[in-house]
Amino acid sequence: MSILIAYASKNNTTETCAKILNEKLPESEVINLSRKKPDLSLYDTIIIGSCIRFNYIHSDVKNFIGDNIEELLKKRTSIYLCCAFPEKANQYILHNFPKRLLNHSTSIECFGGKLKVKPYKFFDKLVMKTVVKNYKLDNRKLTEIDTDSIEKMVNELSL
Repeated sequence: MSILIAYASKNNTTETCAKILNEKLPESEVINLSRKKPDLSLYDTIIIGSCIRFNYIHSDVKNFIGDNIEELLKKRTSIYLCCAFPEKANQYILHNFPKRLLNHSTSIECFGGKLKVKPYKFFDKLVMKTVVKNYKLDNRKLTEIDTDSIEKMVNELSL
């Protein structure tokens, strides 16, 4: 079984998770959708990974799905998100992915994420600093990758 792990990321957390999946899934290949358009005919299984930024998936992932939806529905598919607010993952998933793809997918997971302030523009930094400050008051950790969710997806794909 050949597996494509196709992702796009703003701050490399999604890429880190793609690499972890790649290590755990034999016969898998990782492709950054911001750099390359994959030939889906080469794969039996497609894993789609995206970051969430201000409630939206990465535009390269959105375009990849839109351009390939019919082909994706013929393959075994899985979806993962990386976001610092996993309690909102279902909302993000329903808001960003076509219902047909969600119903078709073998596994849908949130791998947690890291909230980073540095790579953003001035206004984005201001918003992020406020969010970080408010969440620190709630004693929440915003810098964790959920390895249990990664293992769950690997196990679901191995069945």
